[in-house]
Amino acid sequence: MRSHATPHILVACPDARPPAYQAVIALARASLLERFETSFYYKGDGPFAALGRRLAPERFGRWQRVLRRRHDPEIPGSRVRSDWGYDLALRIENRLSAGRGRSRHEVARWRTRRFDLRVARAVARVQPGSALLFSDVGSQYALPLCRTLGVPTVLSMVHGDVREEREVLDVEAELSPDFFPIYLGDGALDLEELRWLHERRLRDIALADRILVPSEHIAARLVAYGTARSKIGVVPYAADTLRFRPDPAKRHGSDCTFLFAGGITQRKGIKYLLEAWRRVRRPGWRLQLLGPLPRDPGPLSEYLGEVELLGRVGHSDVPCRMAAADVFVFPSLFEGSAVVTYEALACGLPSVVTPNAGSVVRDGLDGFTVPPRDVESLAERMERLGEDPALRAGMSASARSRALEFDWPRYHAAVIEAIRQTAVV
Repeated sequence: MRSHATPHILVACPDARPPAYQAVIALARASLLERFETSFYYKGDGPFAALGRRLAPERFGRWQRVLRRRHDPEIPGSRVRSDWGYDLALRIENRLSAGRGRSRHEVARWRTRRFDLRVARAVARVQPGSALLFSDVGSQYALPLCRTLGVPTVLSMVHGDVREEREVLDVEAELSPDFFPIYLGDGALDLEELRWLHERRLRDIALADRILVPSEHIAARLVAYGTARSKIGVVPYAADTLRFRPDPAKRHGSDCTFLFAGGITQRKGIKYLLEAWRRVRRPGWRLQLLGPLPRDPGPLSEYLGEVELLGRVGHSDVPCRMAAADVFVFPSLFEGSAVVTYEALACGLPSVVTPNAGSVVRDGLDGFTVPPRDVESLAERMERLGEDPALRAGMSASARSRALEFDWPRYHAAVIEAIRQTAVV
């Protein structure tokens, strides 16, 4: 394996997830970024923006608010290689009906392999000092080529170990057959496609020189399944603690708003949350669900009259919606490390979560951790927080302090250190 004192890094991630953008920002600040391979990326003002403002200023203004979610001023546009085709294929895939499963499979595999091949070609062309690949982008072409060329590789796992997910799926199929079809929220759980994805992710783990995971829970599962602990680095995520802040006007009283945020799916433990809510709901308390419902709610329908559906909320409105709540509840069954849990802490919300959520919540300090699927424990912790305003107030202050320990600069430093260590092995 080649050794580079100051390696120039190629980063590959086909979406705008915050950990990827923040890793790119860290490398750019350190003058270590060689190239960022991604899907559509808005490079800011240019000929396209000028034309849009001139021809349709109002419409372009609305578009620009969306486009800016694929842009960060600290990412040098000259280092970004943007692929519109990936987003177009994903849009086609999402529009294909469940009855056209074969066509959906073909589109999904085409876009995934195409991006993988694109990353491999970039590796061959620029010969980076090392490569940071996010999950699912390099198992067929890019990672094997890095092995051949002696390019050190770091895999950033944005999900849990897929062997754990297989166990979760087996249990859910038996315990919750009514909710099993909305495990992923789209009304049709495609087990064949999920198996294909799992095999790619297992090849990622086998081929990478180093694996970064966002939680100790995932690290422990990897070790249990046979990955050497020395190959794993735990690098938690963060929240933007300037955007996500407590509401200074909040007063903790007898009323209590519980908030769930994310895809309303069984993978997030939604059935167990709704069952717990039926045990604890009372006048002055409410449960808000922030996120998209499945196209066919199916078994969710009988519960929807008992909760407040916030639906999709604009990116700019999420912090105030979150800060207005009193308690965050996120009983996920399988996760990487949901950034939303960090954001809830940053808003000063005591949180009730499972270890599987990959959260940094300290049990009894910033909230409570409960076992997955344990409706009784979930209900008891929700009831305890709802009935005790003083406890909520104390945990709120602790939650905010905890979030401040996990900021993006800390993440930047950890990612750079992991890459440097890998490059000189």
